Amino acid sequence: MEMDEYLTKQAKMIDNEIATYLRKKPSERYIEKLLGRANYKYDPEAIGKSILEPSWYIFNLGGKRWRPILTLLFIEAFGKDPDEYVEFSIIPEVIHNGTLVHDDIEDGSETRRNAPAVHIKYGIDIATNLADFMYFFPALALTRSAKLSEEVKNRALASYVENLTRVTLGQGTDIAWHRGLVDVETINEEKYLQMAIDKTGVLSRFACELAGIIAGQDDKTVRAVGHFGASIGLAFQLKDDLMNITEGKVAQSKGGVGDDISEGKITLIVIRALKKLPGMDKKRLLQILAMHTKDRKLINEAISIIETTDAKAYAEQMQNEILSKAWAAVDKILKPSEAKEKIKALTDFLVTRSR
Repeated sequence: MEMDEYLTKQAKMIDNEIATYLRKKPSERYIEKLLGRANYKYDPEAIGKSILEPSWYIFNLGGKRWRPILTLLFIEAFGKDPDEYVEFSIIPEVIHNGTLVHDDIEDGSETRRNAPAVHIKYGIDIATNLADFMYFFPALALTRSAKLSEEVKNRALASYVENLTRVTLGQGTDIAWHRGLVDVETINEEKYLQMAIDKTGVLSRFACELAGIIAGQDDKTVRAVGHFGASIGLAFQLKDDLMNITEGKVAQSKGGVGDDISEGKITLIVIRALKKLPGMDKKRLLQILAMHTKDRKLINEAISIIETTDAKAYAEQMQNEILSKAWAAVDKILKPSEAKEKIKALTDFLVTRSR
């Protein structure tokens, strides 16, 4: 089975599991089962309109669901039956979609996957509250579980809190950069990689750490597979950065060509280009980034300036080196199995994809 086909099949299973926790049509009984008896009386219609409907709006926009799939594959690779733990695999996916809602608000993005962003369709108030809900709601799958011991729950929640905190630090760093709160000249490669791994890599880190914890692995092993997951997330971000410059020149959606230029994003590609460009070109690129322009002519000018350097090739090389080192470490930990082969295939797919 091709990886794309495998992901599509697994994504349907993941969505079905999400639907058991996030009903599409709420009732007072459902809400009480979720949160306990009301002190007075819940309003299912209000909760449905402000939480459940916009939740399913963003879920239905798509996504490969590769983070929960990664959790299940690692659980299997560690010798456990993944079918027993599907409800826990959805945790990083729900959080991830919450980060997308916040990200679109903070970046001023009007579209997400060729559709209106949540805050455009439902309003900033509903979108902001929804993203907060998606950060915290998945913890119920852990705390309410009868399958997991208290020790496993505590370890999983510790990972949950640390990684979710890192998401906000990474996002805050990114915001400070593209709002010009920090001198661009001080942003180097190491700072970018840390920002990207915190903003994007930690949820795949959490997905893998969660698998290790559920499978009863020791802290050293959990950290190792977590590092692998973070590296996949980082490589995924580098691929997105590359696609934003090189792919789909007719795309106008979030993640389409030039969005990073329009938002004034400081990516590894930009950092490398600034390092290599002569004075006038460097100054011009910085000017366009500071404009936060949606003018296609200016965006294309910035891309053309970047393309006079080795920035794209450098980012691709960095992506491959990060994944190679990460896989070498996890390769020593996992015993040969079909699940291990799928993890490797999934890793390769994520960084060779064209969308």
